[in-house]
Amino acid sequence: MRAALIFLSSLPLFCNQEPALNVNSRYTVESIELSARAESKLSGSVKTEIRKLIGEKFNQEMVDRVVQRIRRELRGYRVVQTIAKGSKPENIRVILDVMRSKRDGEVILPRLVYNSKENFSFGADAAWQSDGHRFSFGILSDNDQRIERYSGIRGGYRREAADGKFRGGFVVESWRSQWNSATLTALSNHPEVPGIYRTRLNVQPEMSLEVLRGVTVGAGVSVQRFQTQFPAARNENSHAVITSLRLGHGWEQSNSGRHLVEAGYALRAATRALGSDFAYARHAFDARYRYHIGNDTVMAAFVGGYLSGRAPLFDRFLLGNSVTLRGYNKYDVAPVGGSRMVHGSLDYRHSWARVVYDTGVIYDRSGEQKVRHSLAAGFTTGHRGDSLSLLIAFPLKEGRMEPIFILGMNF
Repeated sequence: MRAALIFLSSLPLFCNQEPALNVNSRYTVESIELSARAESKLSGSVKTEIRKLIGEKFNQEMVDRVVQRIRRELRGYRVVQTIAKGSKPENIRVILDVMRSKRDGEVILPRLVYNSKENFSFGADAAWQSDGHRFSFGILSDNDQRIERYSGIRGGYRREAADGKFRGGFVVESWRSQWNSATLTALSNHPEVPGIYRTRLNVQPEMSLEVLRGVTVGAGVSVQRFQTQFPAARNENSHAVITSLRLGHGWEQSNSGRHLVEAGYALRAATRALGSDFAYARHAFDARYRYHIGNDTVMAAFVGGYLSGRAPLFDRFLLGNSVTLRGYNKYDVAPVGGSRMVHGSLDYRHSWARVVYDTGVIYDRSGEQKVRHSLAAGFTTGHRGDSLSLLIAFPLKEGRMEPIFILGMNF
């Protein structure tokens, strides 16, 4: 008897048990639950794959595959899977809870570009986030997005609520400016344009609200103080009310690729009622259409601007950088910027190859209206906005064409 007990105790206890991974494989998937907000951000192919699992026997491997696809498409989010009883016997519900990844800290590289005419522009932000509160601090040296090179630090706070539909916070920026000789020379011929400044401080509280699906409105105030250099060193203020409207819609049809349409309008109105030394209204428009299928991506983009009143140099429009008229140098196009601007571009990417066509015009009310064109071609590591690209850009004009080399990301 004792020998028999010893023999039985030596048998594997799991010989008649199913592996824990397959314990639910005999149940039918009644539904797969996903929040409407998360589902709206997914491609049609992922939604189709989710629907195929409903009504079938539970397969953990197939569910894991769907979860991985959701994580790839929704970067910065995590997916938690839960199994619950269904409304009928032998049925289960699969709940996929999509949540923002809770990172205590992260470093973001928002800007990195090299232009053979403008040298390097780079920036990085460190952010800490907890329970919807986000604090950030960063450094930036940029000679691409404005007429001058501005370098310095920035920091801010942002609060999210209502599942990310409401955002509110503030930004504080402190910049020191450096000026190109072409701008200094051109200012003597443009007395209507305010002079250069050495330092600039901006405090900007703002908020935004998604009022409808894909429709976001924003409002805020920009309080800026800067130190001019000519004709004499003194401090001036440019305080403005800012408003914005953003529209976005994406869709995907079976076997026809993915479409994305975005558009926006922003108004920056400086007024003496806020104690500003300047009074002007800066209207900016933009629109973008993106189509992606397989290894091909086509993007058409438009930006435009209209400025009424007398605005400081940092609020004047420019063309001829890493995202507009890429074959031109901004100091050759408009060294002090312009009060009217229209620009359009076509961007085509196939696998690792990229070709971009740009056209645009910038001028003041009484200035020359000359439409320019440029072409750029090169290589890219991907089709997302943060992909690394190397382009060689040429102006399409008569005479000698000097190429411009552009290397970086986020352009």
